[in-house]
Amino acid sequence: MPEDALPPKVQDPSDGTLLALLLAAFYAIFTLLPGSSTLIVAWPWVFLWQVGLTLPLLWLLWQLWHRPLKKLGNGFDWVALLAVVGLVVSTLGAEFPAQARWYGWAAVGAIATVYALGGWLRYPQRFYPLLRFQGYLGVAFILLSLALWTTQIYQPELARLAALQSYGVEQAFDLGLTSLRNWQPIGHQNYVAGYLVLVLPLLAGLAWSDRGWQRWLWLAGLGLGLLTLYTTSSRGGWLALMVTGLMAVGISLLYNRLPRPLALAIGGTALGLGILGIVANPRLRQVLSSLSQGNFAGGELSYRVVTNATGWHMGWSHPLTGVGPGAVPLVYQNYRPHWAGRDAELQFQLHSTPAQLWGELGIWGILVPLALGGVLAVLTLRWMRRGAQATPAGLPPVLVWSLLAGLFAFGLVGLTDYQLDIPAIAGTLALYLAVLARAFYPISTTEDVALAPGRHRWLAGAGLGLTLAMTLWLVPTHRAWGTASSGFSALTAEPADIDRFANRLEQAHTLAPWEPYYPYQLGYHLGNFALQSGDNPPLRQVLLDDAIAWFQTGNQAVPYQEFGHSNLGWLQVENGQFEEAQASFRQAIALVPAKMGVCFGLGFACLRTGDRDCATAALTLEAIRHPALITSPLWRVEGFAEVYPAVLDQVEQRYGTLLQQADDPTFTGFLHQARGSLRWWRGDLAGAREDWQIGGGDLQQGFLNLAGGQPVDVTPWPETPAKYAILAWQTPDQRPALLERAWVTQPEDIDDLAQALPEPQVIAQLVASMEAATDFTDWLQRTAPSWQPRSQRLGFGVLSRHIDGPNPSDFLPRVENIPVVQFFEPLFTSPVFLPALDRALETYQVGLRSQ
Repeated sequence: MPEDALPPKVQDPSDGTLLALLLAAFYAIFTLLPGSSTLIVAWPWVFLWQVGLTLPLLWLLWQLWHRPLKKLGNGFDWVALLAVVGLVVSTLGAEFPAQARWYGWAAVGAIATVYALGGWLRYPQRFYPLLRFQGYLGVAFILLSLALWTTQIYQPELARLAALQSYGVEQAFDLGLTSLRNWQPIGHQNYVAGYLVLVLPLLAGLAWSDRGWQRWLWLAGLGLGLLTLYTTSSRGGWLALMVTGLMAVGISLLYNRLPRPLALAIGGTALGLGILGIVANPRLRQVLSSLSQGNFAGGELSYRVVTNATGWHMGWSHPLTGVGPGAVPLVYQNYRPHWAGRDAELQFQLHSTPAQLWGELGIWGILVPLALGGVLAVLTLRWMRRGAQATPAGLPPVLVWSLLAGLFAFGLVGLTDYQLDIPAIAGTLALYLAVLARAFYPISTTEDVALAPGRHRWLAGAGLGLTLAMTLWLVPTHRAWGTASSGFSALTAEPADIDRFANRLEQAHTLAPWEPYYPYQLGYHLGNFALQSGDNPPLRQVLLDDAIAWFQTGNQAVPYQEFGHSNLGWLQVENGQFEEAQASFRQAIALVPAKMGVCFGLGFACLRTGDRDCATAALTLEAIRHPALITSPLWRVEGFAEVYPAVLDQVEQRYGTLLQQADDPTFTGFLHQARGSLRWWRGDLAGAREDWQIGGGDLQQGFLNLAGGQPVDVTPWPETPAKYAILAWQTPDQRPALLERAWVTQPEDIDDLAQALPEPQVIAQLVASMEAATDFTDWLQRTAPSWQPRSQRLGFGVLSRHIDGPNPSDFLPRVENIPVVQFFEPLFTSPVFLPALDRALETYQVGLRSQ
């Protein structure tokens, strides 16, 4: 009998059963671990993840020690070889070789997983148990996801909505808001959707082929899985699954695998459920509406336009090597187009698998997935021509179809997202590929690699040596991670132990000098402590000097981070190094010119050196890109007050120049709206009325009426903060309640549910400021209260691929007019994505950087 027809041996030392069980345990842990996608970049989980990544290598080497390596056959081995060659070439050509080795080794671990599983699947009786294991894990994932979403997201949001009702605000639960979508347990709703489109076809296949209680388990898992997919509000996941289901029905009709009435009924049901899901989900309806109108402005469509364009620039600049594995978060801002404005300012992945692979690996990132897709397509067609029935003993053909369907659906999701670095998804893909490589055995050419007797042990020894060498290289990196984590814990002590924090992070930097995260965290926290040590000048100076030095160290490690350059500039201003600060801000402008504060910082530094022309030009650009700046009480401060009229004059002049050049109706409307707001602020009501007739609406007309002493009927207005703020002005006896309602009323496109309910003292300040004003304009321009918020770098840890430390804030001194930024932002809006605006400003920004 052939070996594959024999039953599995009870004890086969060549199988590496213990290593297989350990790998399965790690795979299950990182599939079900809440927040696993971010915990893999936190200590000690990063160490456990690396251990789990090493296990398939050891498992494969164990098999290789006991027997020659078994090929996958049918072209899979050539695809694997192509991938390894591409990784080696890209790593050798990477600008940041340490990060490339880190991520390249992870990719090698994934390839080793396919081969190790393929070697273990040499007995056909193992196919079904392995797929059932994946099915059980998928059902556990679905149940955990729904439970966590219900208890941690859905129920708290219902409580929040109930609290808003006390302010008279009626809102419904809205999956269009990012924070309400189901991101459990992986950590992001798109990752959850990507995993689901992989496992739901498998659950359907198991339900078709199994009997008894297991069939009911798979059917229940399938139904709950569809519900879970809906709660993710993933457009790509839902559409991918619907397209895959329709294709499956089409194949069944074409090859008569199902009775035609049954296939049509299933297809109609699938189509109906898909359409129902789209109609019921406002987010899906919105994207289809935007696409039908050709509207890519704002939101996640423009977001992906920016990231894909960035990936294209990366790959095109290094077509033979790419920028290197893992380099996207390091070089992103260097390749990000300036017309992107404020959209997708920094990313650690490009939200598109083709863009990510092309950007990081160059031509290899295109060849490998094309080769893999070609191999799967050819093998599937050959299998279908042979009747689509020949599979290893005990494996129903429907399960082969389910694996192919899952891969196809995931491929569609991959067009708009990148998820290959997620352990749960990478493990599932490796399992599917290993099963398919062996499932095509009847037409397979798999055989052992031809080696002289005992030579496979020499190969295993060489592989073990390489694994040991990489492990030794990784040791300092993990030591740095653990040391830094201990240092961050010193910040939360009472009182904070600054010396321990600094010492530990300095040790971490010494162990891993290629990581910018440690010097950036040192620079920020030491700088923050310096600014809080005004009563101790010697200590303040020492901390300030150290903070500047650490920011410079971080910028040397990775020179493409706006965060490092702009915050270095503010510390240099604080230290009296104004010319050095100008250079830092110019570098920040070169990276992200639309970032709030970078042009302002340059203008401030120029102002301190007495260069009025430079200051006026820089502050003008800041005010055009962030119009609310002109309403800041900061202009009353000495120094700023002297240049304020010149800045306003130049802003209005620049608006006129841009209007003469504009040929985009959206851009033209924005310019008229912004210039109208500027003219209203300056008291030019006639000029404001002229502009707002083109670029205005009810709110602008209401401002004109209020400026003329006329009341405004806000009853037909939509539910916005501006509506209730104006109503509060016109109804003095109800001001506190109306201002509270204005505060908690959120525009439809607001995605931040962390916005706090209004603090009583803030409402009291707003009421007092209204009472002290002579008219509406006087309220906003003279008596309105202000605050000085810090610009937080939300997601700094995730974007830096380290989440052990707290997210820093910018040193940018913001002084904001509270009513303007909270209630009347549409009058002084800073567009997130308006390419025509940023293209028009690029010439002025280049001139400013070259001064």
